[in-house]
Amino acid sequence: MAGLLTVERLFDHPLPPEAARAYLADRRNVVFVAIAGGNGVGYLRATALLQPHTLRRQMFLYEIAVEAAKRRRGVGRSLVEALLSYCRRRKFDEVFVFTSPYNRAATRLYRSTGAVTETRADRMYVYLLRSGRPRTPRDTLSSNRG
Repeated sequence: MAGLLTVERLFDHPLPPEAARAYLADRRNVVFVAIAGGNGVGYLRATALLQPHTLRRQMFLYEIAVEAAKRRRGVGRSLVEALLSYCRRRKFDEVFVFTSPYNRAATRLYRSTGAVTETRADRMYVYLLRSGRPRTPRDTLSSNRG
């Protein structure tokens, strides 16, 4: 909780303590905080997702923010790499994130850290963590289970 409060100023809204505690208590949520000189300078938050159509383990990178004065210094890259490492250790199949194709800073960050899209205009960037494992019918739950 203390780490999250060091970057509260980077959020769009204040973080009520009870809401922040509930968010952090949910084991599906992960938060990484970048510290420089004893101060929080960035954060990344993500949520593990369950889908009704697949057993693939997916992590949704919900948000990343870096203090303006610290941008283009590797803070965002370090946060993304920390999330990817966390997900690899826990055997996630992929991490994905959405951004506007016009958000050049974000598209550069995601591409430079290994995310792929189907086309240049796509809004979804995917990190294929277990790409050696092809998608098979075993990955998909049959529609008659339920």
